[in-house]
Amino acid sequence: MLPTHKDSIAHADDIASLHAWKNFTLRFWEENAPTHNEEQSRQLFHNGFYRSRAALYDLTENDLNAYLSDYQIHRLQSINKTYQTVLSNRVLCSHVMANYFEVEKNYCLITKSGVQWLEPPWWKDETTFPETVQIHSLDPGSYGPYRTVKLSKHSSSLEFQKTFIEQLASEAQETDETLIISAAPTQHRWLTAVSPYGYHLLHVLLVRESNDGLPEIAAASLTIGNSETHASSPAKVEDGALSASITPQTGLITACLTLAQQHKVESCLQHPETGQSLIGEYLPNWEAIKAALLKFFDESSYLHICSLSFVVTETGLSFFGTNTDAMAAHQMHQPLLEHPGIADHVNKVSG
Repeated sequence: MLPTHKDSIAHADDIASLHAWKNFTLRFWEENAPTHNEEQSRQLFHNGFYRSRAALYDLTENDLNAYLSDYQIHRLQSINKTYQTVLSNRVLCSHVMANYFEVEKNYCLITKSGVQWLEPPWWKDETTFPETVQIHSLDPGSYGPYRTVKLSKHSSSLEFQKTFIEQLASEAQETDETLIISAAPTQHRWLTAVSPYGYHLLHVLLVRESNDGLPEIAAASLTIGNSETHASSPAKVEDGALSASITPQTGLITACLTLAQQHKVESCLQHPETGQSLIGEYLPNWEAIKAALLKFFDESSYLHICSLSFVVTETGLSFFGTNTDAMAAHQMHQPLLEHPGIADHVNKVSG
């Protein structure tokens, strides 16, 4: 029997549990979320949920003990043991992912100590000059500093590009955030037609069953942005992005939900701005995508649970990050603790 969220937190006395609680607590008080009364906020905090999840999961009506809490999401990362280090480093993770998926070229690493070029600076060879680049955090699960930047090809702007790098180095020094500049993927044309605003990420939750060790796609969802969420690209469901639930076996979109302005979850048959159909559509190239996902997880036998995000391209998937925040996009449709494999892993780390 699964312990309640309060029980799990009350017995959080090992290093991994305390580290998870620290990460949860810092995010809880920094989160820009709808205002709750003091009693509601206290209940969410003591049960390990961010305030933004209350409306997404309708925790006033539903049993919160059916949902994987945000504290448990942090806590679960320790089940991968030392291999979680690879998932938490964009450069290392990209090397692994390149064996199975498209991975955009990383140009340089920017820390508070300076700039480390992983490829020759683009202004030294204009034949490889990128039109658009992405700026990521080294932690592939942190989307805080993410942005896309269009660059000019004119030779007169090369000095500007050097200045641009220097400005990012200053930013990294001020924020103590390690940044990576990489090439930008080209999104599948169907997704751009659904909405022209930013990348619409495919989130996949992979779980290894404890008994037989077989890999499984426990949940798959697609977050789709709109004109209001464009500034927070990639869009998040708590900011109003759509979450389309994808059937792992077939790639069929069976439901699409969004958090409306009244902080109520509403269903969408189509994108509200473009009118493009969503429910009943199939994600492009799903059979090949599914095969690549299961091959990666089958051969990564040291991983027990893994949350990945991708940009869907014309030829498959481009790795975007390891995103634990995507659990919210999955749980808008179904509580994750109803999945026996996830519940089993939670039991293991909860003692």
